[in-house]
Amino acid sequence: MADANAGRDRERAGDGNGNRHGAANGDAADHDSFSELRSLLVGPERRELKALQAQLHDPSIQTRDVSRVLPDAIALRATDPQLTKALAPSVESAVTASVRKDPRPLADALFPVMGPAIRKAIAHALASMMESLNRTVEHSVSWRALQWRWTAFRTGKPFAEIVLLNTLEYRVDQVFLIHAETGLLLQQVWSDAGAARDADQVSAMLTAIRDFVRDSFKTRDGDTLDALRVGDLSVIVEQGPHAMLAGVVHGTPPGTLQDLFQDALERIHRQFGEELRTFSGDAAPLERARPIMEGCLVTQFRPRQQSASYKRWAAVAALAVVALSSWAFFAWRERRHWNAYIERLRAEPGIVVASTGRRGGKFFVSGLRDSLATDPATLVAGVGLTPAAVDGRWEPYQSLEPRFVAERARDLLRPPPGVTLQYRDGVLTAAGSAPNRWIVESERIAPAIAGVRRLEYAGANPLAQLKSAIEGLSVQFPKGRSEIAPDQRDRLRKIAGALAELNDLLRVENRRARIEITGHTDNDGTDSENAPLSHARADAVLALIPVDTLDALAFSIRGVSSEFPLTPGATDADKQRNRRAAFRVSLDDAAQRSSQP
Repeated sequence: MADANAGRDRERAGDGNGNRHGAANGDAADHDSFSELRSLLVGPERRELKALQAQLHDPSIQTRDVSRVLPDAIALRATDPQLTKALAPSVESAVTASVRKDPRPLADALFPVMGPAIRKAIAHALASMMESLNRTVEHSVSWRALQWRWTAFRTGKPFAEIVLLNTLEYRVDQVFLIHAETGLLLQQVWSDAGAARDADQVSAMLTAIRDFVRDSFKTRDGDTLDALRVGDLSVIVEQGPHAMLAGVVHGTPPGTLQDLFQDALERIHRQFGEELRTFSGDAAPLERARPIMEGCLVTQFRPRQQSASYKRWAAVAALAVVALSSWAFFAWRERRHWNAYIERLRAEPGIVVASTGRRGGKFFVSGLRDSLATDPATLVAGVGLTPAAVDGRWEPYQSLEPRFVAERARDLLRPPPGVTLQYRDGVLTAAGSAPNRWIVESERIAPAIAGVRRLEYAGANPLAQLKSAIEGLSVQFPKGRSEIAPDQRDRLRKIAGALAELNDLLRVENRRARIEITGHTDNDGTDSENAPLSHARADAVLALIPVDTLDALAFSIRGVSSEFPLTPGATDADKQRNRRAAFRVSLDDAAQRSSQP
């Protein structure tokens, strides 16, 4: 460009008489070049200025630009109180307008929060009411100064301390402000420096207990630790978003003290919210919260009570004595009746008392009872108790009481009329007239009865009786003959019946017997004549006996002619008695029989 301008200068210097048309053409060319130069130099800046001018005059563009940076701006100034102050009127107006228009959305949003808050407020009010009631009951029977002096003398403590303990209702000794997130102690105040405790230990303890309760018992997020109590000391805890306020209280704190702590914590959050949110270990900015905390160091003494009337005390004492005496009397009478009932049970045959006592408001007794013993329930009314007041548990068993054993023997053996049974030392004795078969059957069955080893019959042995009866019978014969006379048929049937009865008894006892039939003659005639005759007479008797039905008897015969006469002598009557067939019974040995397979 410098070269072009130099050329134009040379043309003007070399041709000073040039025409006007040439000058005009030169000016136009110069203008275009300048415009091009200006566009190159300031064109972008002019376009930016036009865009900025349009942005300033177009509200829609401004709104779009502000919307891009507004969230970041609010987040950046979230901790600035000026922003809260600036937004509060707009937010309140918006909420008010929304509630007036339709309160349902706001109610739905607050429902999860209002329920726990209302329940907590009601629980707090009920707890305060119960504490007030407990104090009223306790103070209505408080001790007098004389009793306080006796307590001071007995414990060795100063009387002033005893008075303080009995007149002080509660006193807040220390108040701690603890950071909610880190558990660090922020500030502490105390009413008496001598009673001050290690603040760091208290802070760590409260934080540990809170975390332990949450982790161990799975509490809800909104649940908080409200109070602790150890002996006469209580710890009141009020939880806030960024800090918690804890107070050590001596005595019984009322419900209003919790409200005082809650108000103090709310004031601290209002005035020092920024310091609590940005706390990083330096608690110096929170020194200004100490006056609020000191407002919680309150002391409350019990109001002086008027002395109770001695008449009222006497009436109360009399009523107490009457009530106690009545209770003691009825308890003693009931216990006496119960002891009498137990003594009767122990004295009753067939009842064994194992355990006694009282359970569930009722007496109970357990043990063993024979089915033949008296029913224990029938003995209750006789001692002054009601059946509903006694619970009895009895297990069955068989008693060896003699009358019970004899009763069971009568049920099992069914003795015939006239026969009595008695039991003693394992032996059952039967007395009276009884059939031989019943005696033998009873001797076999009796050992099956509990406590009975054997049965003894008081009369003669039935086998011995039958043996003696059979051996006392004989069949008479005519002189010189072996045929049985018709008048001997009845006697022979009697002998057969006795043998059948003997056979039955032997079968019951699993025993056997040998029956020997012996023929006899008189002394007339020779021995060669009488020997065959005696043998024939024995054989004739055997032929008329039903041997096949008598399986427990073994029969044999023999003839002895006149070697063994029934009666000596030569008279016709003596000779008639000697003409006979007699029987001999031999029973096997019972001991030998029991040893055989």
